[in-house]
Amino acid sequence: MTNLEIIHKLKRRLHAISENSTNQSRAGIDFLRFLGVMLILTLLVRGTAAATTPVVTVTNPYQGTVSQSFILSGELSPGAGTPLTLPEGLLIEQVLVQPGDSVTQGQTLAVLSVDDIDTAIDQLQASLEQHQVQADQLTNADVADSFAWQQAQQQLDRAYSNYQQIVTENEQAIASAQEALDSARKTLSEVEGREPQRPFEDSYWEMATPEQTETEQKYSDWQNELSNAQAAVQQAQNDLESAQQTAESEQENALAAAQSAEDSRNSAQHSYEKEAADLAESNRSDLASAEVLLAQIRQEKQKLADLTALKNASGNFSAPADGIITEISLVPGETSSAVAGLLAAGEQSYTLITPVTSAQSTLIQSGCTISVKQGQTTGSAALESIESDMAQLTVSGSQWKVGTATITVTTTSGESGLCLPATAVNSDNTGDFVYLVETKNTVLGAQNVLVRLPVTVDERGDGVVRVSGALDGKEQIVSASSKPLSAGAQVRIDA
Repeated sequence: MTNLEIIHKLKRRLHAISENSTNQSRAGIDFLRFLGVMLILTLLVRGTAAATTPVVTVTNPYQGTVSQSFILSGELSPGAGTPLTLPEGLLIEQVLVQPGDSVTQGQTLAVLSVDDIDTAIDQLQASLEQHQVQADQLTNADVADSFAWQQAQQQLDRAYSNYQQIVTENEQAIASAQEALDSARKTLSEVEGREPQRPFEDSYWEMATPEQTETEQKYSDWQNELSNAQAAVQQAQNDLESAQQTAESEQENALAAAQSAEDSRNSAQHSYEKEAADLAESNRSDLASAEVLLAQIRQEKQKLADLTALKNASGNFSAPADGIITEISLVPGETSSAVAGLLAAGEQSYTLITPVTSAQSTLIQSGCTISVKQGQTTGSAALESIESDMAQLTVSGSQWKVGTATITVTTTSGESGLCLPATAVNSDNTGDFVYLVETKNTVLGAQNVLVRLPVTVDERGDGVVRVSGALDGKEQIVSASSKPLSAGAQVRIDA
C-alpha cells in the first residue's frame, strides 16, 4: 500500500468518526484529528525522502594487482615439419603432392625410376664390401714385438744370478782361507809357546853329556816345527790374499757382464716401448679412420635398406605418417635430393600469426599471459617475434588444426595496492575522488551520508583501478548508484 493510499484511508476514517460523534466527544475528536495530521505529515516526509534517496552499492578497497586484457584473432598452421628423407640421385618420374596437401600414412608422394634404384643398389653393395674390408683391417691393432726385450731381460737375470753365485763362492773361499790362516796362526802361537830350553852355545866340550844331547835335539826339533808353522802361516796368508784377489777379479768381471746385460736390456726395452708408442699412435689413427668408415657403413646400410624398400614398392615413395605437406622439393625429370620435403605429422607445436597494434605489441613484449582457443580446444602460447605489426606465436600441443583461433592477451602489473572497481572512481575538473558512506544521526534518525574523498589513480585495468590516498581498506566506497550523487547527500545502501 502506498503512502497516498494510507493518507486517503485515514482521512475517510476520521471523516466517519466526525459524522457519528456527539457534541460531548468533540474535543477528543479534535485531538485525534491532530494526531492524524501529524501522522500524515510524517508519512509524507518519509515517503518523499524514500522516493528521492539514491540507492547505492558499496564495496571495500582490497589489496590486489591490475590486469589488462585484449582479444586478437590469428591463423594457426603446423610447424615446419620433419624432413622426408630419400636416397639421392634417383630419377623422379612423377610428383603427386604439393605443399599444403593433407596426406595419409602410406599414400604415394612421388614415383622414382626402378632402373636407377637397381643401379644404386649394385653400386652401394660393392662400396659396402670394400669399406667393410678396410674397416676390418684398421680395427686389427698392431702389437709391438717384445721378444728382444724379453730375451735381454733373461740374459740380465742370468748375469745377476751368476754375479751373486760368484760373490757367494768367493765369500766361501775367502772364509775358508781366513779360517786356514787363523788355524795356522793358532798353531804357530802354540808352537812359539812351547819353546824349549836353549842349549848352551858358548862352551865347547869334547864329549857332551846325554842331557846336553837331548836338550840340543829338542831345541832343534822345535826350531823345525816353528819353521814349519811359520811357513804354514805364510802359505795361509798367501792363499787368503790370492782368494781375495781372485774374488775381486771374478766379481768385477761378473758385475761388468751384468752391467753390459742391463745396458742391452735397457736398449731393448727402449726400442720396444718406442715401437709400442708408435704403434699405439698408429692404431689410434687407424681406429679413428675405422670409426669414420663404420659411420659411412651404417649410412650405406641405411641407404641400402631405403633403396630396397623403394624397389619392393616399385619405386613409389610414400608418406611415413598422416600429416600435411609443408614443403616438397621433388621435380619430375630431375634427380632426388637427400630431403624430399617436409611433413607436419603429429606436430607438438603450431605457429600462430596475428596482426597487432603498436600498443598491443608493447604490452605483449612487456610480459603477459597468452591463451588460445579454437573451438573447444584451449591452450597457451609463447611469443616468438613481432615484425611489421605481425606477431608470431608458438602454441604447444598436437590437438590443434589449421585455421582461425582466438587469442586472449592478459598483462598483470607487478605493483600491488588498494584496488577498487572502476565505477567507484569519479572525476571532475578538480581530479579523481570516491564517495565514502558514513552513518550520521539526523532529526529523522541514523542516516547514511556521502563524503567526498580525493584519491590518486595509480593504474587502470579491466574494470579495476589501483588507487592511493587516505584509504585503509575498511571504508565503504560507493561503486554504483541508482541516481546521481553529491557530497553530503543521504543514500540508502542496497541490501
